[in-house]
Amino acid sequence: MEFFEGTFRDSAGRSYHIKAKEGTLSPYSINAGSPERVESAASLLSNAELVSKNRGLYVYNGLYGNLPVTLFCTGMGPGSAEIAYTEYLANVDYKKSKKVFSIRVGTAGSWASFVRPGEFVVETGIVRNEGASNKIAPLEWPARTDIITLLAIAEAVGKLKLEKRFWFGPGITKDTLYADEDPERRSSQPWVIEAKAKSYEDMGAVSTSMESSVMALLSEFYSSKLRVKGVKIGFGSILLIVSPYYREEKQVEFNVSEEDELQGIKVALEALKVVNEMQKAVNSGKKITLEEAITVLYSRLLY
Repeated sequence: MEFFEGTFRDSAGRSYHIKAKEGTLSPYSINAGSPERVESAASLLSNAELVSKNRGLYVYNGLYGNLPVTLFCTGMGPGSAEIAYTEYLANVDYKKSKKVFSIRVGTAGSWASFVRPGEFVVETGIVRNEGASNKIAPLEWPARTDIITLLAIAEAVGKLKLEKRFWFGPGITKDTLYADEDPERRSSQPWVIEAKAKSYEDMGAVSTSMESSVMALLSEFYSSKLRVKGVKIGFGSILLIVSPYYREEKQVEFNVSEEDELQGIKVALEALKVVNEMQKAVNSGKKITLEEAITVLYSRLLY
């Protein structure tokens, strides 16, 4: 698409970092910060084909049932995510669909006493506790996940009967780990970090991770710029909680269950199927009523 012509490409026409060519990636995708998680997701697809693993940014194309799906790695942190997500969007096959949906499947720490390791958070909005997104939108602009993607995730959670393991609420995106986790020893201004931490908790944040905000903002920005071409980009996230409530005084051990990771990936894949089914229904003339949408959200959202 002409809008993405300024993204860097090599002499073979591939995006410089994720090494994909224009029009070769599906408008339905899952992204993850971990290359190992991308490989785990690839095991759930049929005809999974490795597009690239340049710099550890694994990219796969495959099928989930009959639905073409792209999997890609963003790397760690908002800066790396900005690069990988932009290059993914630059290489989507917009001839197949101008409606693009990408779901992040990641890990997070708990920011609420009732959210425990082994449970999941679906972000409904994102606190921008990082600097990268300020170059995309002013700080006053909220980072929001897409309502259609959120609805599809909620429906997938219900289909897989996982309601008791999922929380829906605002998350935090940060751009440092140790300074935030241990400000007394890792920062020259721990009082600033601790005051923000309490404020985020008081406002209802339930998780903390490192990539979502920039992808949510990029999705809104590109949707706005490309609206005249009929393009809409929806972003959502599913986060497996791997560390306990941040105020708990204990040594954190990250014990990530492969089974739990796969469960989150399965929810994301099912959500992409739900979105695709919604699209086909609308394209065939069937309308999804507001009452139906509210019923799904009300019956699935636990927070």
